[in-house]
Amino acid sequence: MPVAVVDAPPSDEALMARVRADELDCLTALFERYQGPLFGFLARLANGDRDVAQDLTQNVFVRVLRYRASYQPGQPFRAWVYQMARHVWADHYQRQRPTDDLEDVEKTVSYGRAAHAQRAAADEHQALHEALALLPAPQREVLVLHRFQGFDYAEIGEQLGCTAGAARVKAHRALDALRRIYLS
Repeated sequence: MPVAVVDAPPSDEALMARVRADELDCLTALFERYQGPLFGFLARLANGDRDVAQDLTQNVFVRVLRYRASYQPGQPFRAWVYQMARHVWADHYQRQRPTDDLEDVEKTVSYGRAAHAQRAAADEHQALHEALALLPAPQREVLVLHRFQGFDYAEIGEQLGCTAGAARVKAHRALDALRRIYLS
């Protein structure tokens, strides 16, 4: 009985090389593969704000299309698109960064008290996500990339412009900070 040979789907890198060569229909397959993971990544960075995450995810793919010529063939697409997502997040964060006036400080203090009280009544999963939201954005980003998105330290180091060892140290410090917040 003859065995049917099924062609493997093209790799992300092959698809992106075709997008780079103006075969824009290939972007659909990349969108289908990465829309969910990028949405999850950006939603975690945005403290669960699904509307913001949806907008930012769309912006990532607009940038992929706009800056397709900057993709270098052979470069891992996953790392490249997450780097693009990090830039989209950073741009959004810069526009939304709160001012350092007294009202903002009071809101932060009252939110911290409310978060602490809610953690006592909430399940562990919810409390962990609340503690993650209280981390500074750079620490939260390292943890999300490693723990939720599955990037290894070498990939994270490449995105952050540091060595794998430095990325490991940053992740360790972020985990320590998360532990202190969570257990306080």
